[in-house]
Amino acid sequence: MVRIEDVVQRYLPLHRNGSSSKTMLGLCPFHDDRHPSLSVNVKEQYYKCFACGEGGDLFKFVQKMEGCDFSGALKILAGWYGLSEADEYRPAKFPPVRKIVQSVSEELVSQLHIDGLLRSCRMFFDLLEEYQPEDEMLRETYKAFEVGLAPASLPSDYKNYCNRIVFPIRNEEGVLVAFAGRYQGETKGTDIRKYINSPSSTVYKKGEILYGLYQAREAIRQHGFVYVTEGYKDVLAMHAAGFRNTVALCGTALTDQHIALLGRYIRRVVVMLDGDAAGEANSYKSACLLLSKGFSVGQIILQPQHDPDSLLREIGSESFIGYIKSMTRFGFLETYEKELLRQIEQLLAELKLALTIDERTALFSRMIILHKRLGKVTQILKHAPVSKAGWLLRTAND
Repeated sequence: MVRIEDVVQRYLPLHRNGSSSKTMLGLCPFHDDRHPSLSVNVKEQYYKCFACGEGGDLFKFVQKMEGCDFSGALKILAGWYGLSEADEYRPAKFPPVRKIVQSVSEELVSQLHIDGLLRSCRMFFDLLEEYQPEDEMLRETYKAFEVGLAPASLPSDYKNYCNRIVFPIRNEEGVLVAFAGRYQGETKGTDIRKYINSPSSTVYKKGEILYGLYQAREAIRQHGFVYVTEGYKDVLAMHAAGFRNTVALCGTALTDQHIALLGRYIRRVVVMLDGDAAGEANSYKSACLLLSKGFSVGQIILQPQHDPDSLLREIGSESFIGYIKSMTRFGFLETYEKELLRQIEQLLAELKLALTIDERTALFSRMIILHKRLGKVTQILKHAPVSKAGWLLRTAND
C-alpha cells in the first residue's frame, strides 16, 4: 500500500506532531516556509499547508513537486514502488502509461484514485466553518445535513467555493462524495453562477445521486412514498417541516439511475419541483418517466415564484405542513381515481368477450364495486381545497 507520508518524505523530512499519531509536520515546499506548516494526515492520507492553502492526496503532491499531470505522477509512483524495473523516476526508460497500467492491477490503481478523491472531499469538509440560516426553524436541519460556510481562502482546487454556503453531498451509503456551493449575494444581471458543483468523477455523477437519500431512507420506508424536489434547500425545508421522506435531483433532470435508486425503497412518488415554467415542464417529464417504469405518481405544482423552501419561509411552518399534507392526500386520490377508471375500462373490454350469463354477472358485480369507489373518490376531489394563492395539484396524466 503506497502511503502519503512515505511519498512526501522522498522530498522533505517530516516529524511527528507532538504526541499525535494522526499527523506529521514539515516545511512546506510550495512557499518560503520557515516554520513547519505542512501537515500530513497519516490516518486520512492527505496533506494540507495551513499557510499557503495547498493540499490534496499523494498524487496531487507528486504532481505539484514534479510539475506533471496525473499520468506522470502515476509513472513516478510506479517506478518508486516496484511496479517497473526502475527504482526512481527516469522518464526515458518508462514505457507509455497505458503499458504501466496494464502491468499493475487496474483495480488497485482505480481504488487509489477513488481513495484520493474521497480524501480530498474530507479535507475540504474539514475547512468549512459553521453556518446558521436566519430562519430558526431551519437551523437544526442545516446542522444535521452538515451545511457549512466556505472560508475566504481555500486551496486552489476549491477556490471557487470561497464565501459560499456549502452543501455536502453524500451518496446512498453516507459517503461524502461532492459539494454544492451557493452564492450568498444577488446573481441577476451578473455572470456569477448561483450554484457551483463538484465536477463529475469516479465517485460522483449528478445523474446517479439523489441529494438527501442517505438521510431520508428510513422515512421513505416508513411512509411508503417519497417527495422528489429540485434543489438542496428544498430538501432541507421539507425535512425541517417533518417531511423527511424527501430527496432532490441536484439541479438535473430525473434519470433512469435515479429511478433505480428510488425503486429499492418504494413505488410511489410525489414530484414537487419549482413552480416556474421550467420546473413545471421538468415535473411533467419526470412524472411520465416514473409512470413508464411502473411507479404510482402524483404532482404538486407550486405558484411560479415558489419552491418548497420559499413557500415554507413565506407562509410559516404550520400552514406549510397543512398544505403539503392536503395536497399529498389529494394527489394520491387523483392517482387512485385514474387507476379505478383504468380497471373499469378493462372490465368493459372483457365484457365484450364474455359468452355466458355467469361471466357477465361476475364482471358486472366487480364493476359495481369499482363504480361505488370511483363515486366516493370523485366526490372528495370535487371539494379539494385550493389555497388563496391558487396553488393547484395535478397528476401526470392530465
